[in-house]
Amino acid sequence: MTDLVVRLELFMSNPLTVLLLTLGAYLIGEQLFIRTGRKGWFHPVIVGSLLVFLVIHFSSMSIETYREHSSILKTLLAPFTVALAIPLSQQLHHVRRHAGPILSTLLLGAVLVVLLGLGFAWVSGAESDVLLSVSTKGVTTAVALALSEKMGGIVPVAVAVVCISGIYGGLAGPWICRKTGVRDLRAIGFALGINAHAGGTAMAFGINPTMGVYSSLAMCLNAILTAMVLPFVITYLF
Repeated sequence: MTDLVVRLELFMSNPLTVLLLTLGAYLIGEQLFIRTGRKGWFHPVIVGSLLVFLVIHFSSMSIETYREHSSILKTLLAPFTVALAIPLSQQLHHVRRHAGPILSTLLLGAVLVVLLGLGFAWVSGAESDVLLSVSTKGVTTAVALALSEKMGGIVPVAVAVVCISGIYGGLAGPWICRKTGVRDLRAIGFALGINAHAGGTAMAFGINPTMGVYSSLAMCLNAILTAMVLPFVITYLF
């Protein structure tokens, strides 16, 4: 019995077990999300996170072990960030064709998404480190991680805010557009890309390819713009 317990503990502390747990939890969440008609509460990120929490809570795996062995996934976010150049380069003809509306919408959207996040956090009485973390809510996780670390924010808070905004922005965005009379697939996609980044882009591609293209374009452009400008703005404000 003791030998079995030791083997189980070794298995639960194995790096491969941690990676399989993370990927498997997400895949289970994705299947549940699809089978429930893409309901918000069953988003794969939420379900996957809950499954990982339950395994850690009810097994011998510690949070320190999970954090250590899942760090490779965080490391992989850096090349994923660089890979944003691929969809951007494939969509340059869209930028050239509609440069004026795209750039003006990008600038306005990028400013508003940061200001709204900071405004709600400030009204709620958030401290400066939380405000710094919330300021990255308009970009995808890979960029938010790098920006939050650079600016002195709380990385877990930044990741949580990005995930929540991506999940529910992607779910609520198309519905809000329909209710407000916005029918242009390009406009809806671009709005999703700016406000809900990867989550919005995934939802956009699931609705319509054109919407997905413009959402991907907005996500890439906003990530580049925010990464270039936000640190200087935050330094001035704080």
